[in-house]
Amino acid sequence: MSLLHQQRVRVFRNSQSFFAPERPWEAFCPSCEMTAHAICMDVFATWHEAVAWANSHLRQYHCRFCIDQQMPAGRSDVLGELYERCPACGPACEHCDGLAVYPANYNTPAELAVDLRVLKLTAVFCDGCHGVVAVIPLDPEVYA
Repeated sequence: MSLLHQQRVRVFRNSQSFFAPERPWEAFCPSCEMTAHAICMDVFATWHEAVAWANSHLRQYHCRFCIDQQMPAGRSDVLGELYERCPACGPACEHCDGLAVYPANYNTPAELAVDLRVLKLTAVFCDGCHGVVAVIPLDPEVYA
């Protein structure tokens, strides 16, 4: 069930639908709502059929490793919760070879830079994907 929850496939009983007497269970994938209805939803007679359809739909149309092409990459004491691009959904960045991470607590690089400046640190961003490749100290004596 955790996979279904992560990918946002909804399985529910709808007694108000046209098919309710024979097939009261519906399965719907909001991630696929821009595609044909035959792909993103269906109705079923039992809950087990609906969950089986949801699992089949996820295997065929969605990545089983990530959510919206981002997967957890751990936690850093400085950056907080980190995400990385999913290697199964697309090619790695040519500049950083997929090593860049994306802090979940920040909406823009400027917010991250302001918080790191207080700690006398700065982030090195990838030119290709704009993820954080490294965090280095601002103090020049560290390199001497």
